[in-house]
Amino acid sequence: MTHTGPDFSQGANRGLPELKWPPYHWLDSPDVKPILDDFWNPKFDEGDVAMYNRFLEILKLSKRGLNGDEIGRILHMSNVRKYLTGEKMSFLTLLRREHDRLRSPEPKQKWLPLRLRPRGTPGDSWIPVPEPPLSYDRIDSMITKLPMALPDPHLLNEFEFDSVDELRRERTNLFGFLLGAVVGDSAKALKGTKRFVSRRILLVLSKNKPNSLRFGEFTSLCANASLGLDMHRLTDLPISDKRYGKTECYAWATASSPLNSWIFNDCLGLRDGETTTYDSLRMGWILDAPREFGASFIQGLSESDGWPDAGDDAVKVVSSPNTKLFRDLLDRIGCPAKPINQPPVELLMCRSEDAAASRFSVQESEVDFTRR
Repeated sequence: MTHTGPDFSQGANRGLPELKWPPYHWLDSPDVKPILDDFWNPKFDEGDVAMYNRFLEILKLSKRGLNGDEIGRILHMSNVRKYLTGEKMSFLTLLRREHDRLRSPEPKQKWLPLRLRPRGTPGDSWIPVPEPPLSYDRIDSMITKLPMALPDPHLLNEFEFDSVDELRRERTNLFGFLLGAVVGDSAKALKGTKRFVSRRILLVLSKNKPNSLRFGEFTSLCANASLGLDMHRLTDLPISDKRYGKTECYAWATASSPLNSWIFNDCLGLRDGETTTYDSLRMGWILDAPREFGASFIQGLSESDGWPDAGDDAVKVVSSPNTKLFRDLLDRIGCPAKPINQPPVELLMCRSEDAAASRFSVQESEVDFTRR
């Protein structure tokens, strides 16, 4: 199928056509299910289908010349005029209207809403995301077309980026770091399951660890620069009995978005209800990614779940339940790792000199693979 959708190089959904309403042309191809296949994981039921079919009945009668009041009496409905003007519409009607605006995505892509309104209704901004099975090239292509949330200038200086253009060139590698951090320290809380599943990424780091602030700020920079997720620092959290460590904490969070669910479900390969702590990732695609991307992922993971062990002159990282995947990835980036069983978890141990040689090569990050 030829792609006829919008160009995303300058921002989401610019230049989309305005639609005429009522959409009588839908009567020529009334089945909505092929249209829904072009959207990322919409949630609907028989009631939604019935409401869409009722709208088709309204269109048929309107096309015959009946007005809203006459149609309402025949179908025993109120507010028919609002349906005919587009002021009121059901979920599937709204998705088909958006499909008329967006057109079909490129092959092996799906439309995903960046934001949701109340009751899970999608907002106006959509992005095309690759469908599984994923590959680095398809993720890279998507990221380069997404609008980028510009970071505060002090963060550019903090991590030694000379310009926004320089940051933009590293967007996909920064996404690799973000993925590693998501697997490790961050929470991936569900914020809505109706219509489109939405999540928020939350990062809470102890003030007792000297690199926590820098790690959190860099992770926030990665989220903003790579995907435009608008991750920002929250008010510091007081000491709480509900957390394992009895310390004050820094906190950062993204806005709630189905894009975070795409990361969780498609990039990490986890199903709803699974967790990064207890369930194995299904992301074999990362083993075919460029070395720099794999090193970025390992760096983000190590900043989350790793530490230097001076006694062994090594770097250790919690690897269960993904020991084989992480060991294969470390081998690929030139950092051989030895598995260690340390109940209740498994670890991978790399020699410090191998870890140092395998650091993410973009010097601007300066977030050390061997965090101290």
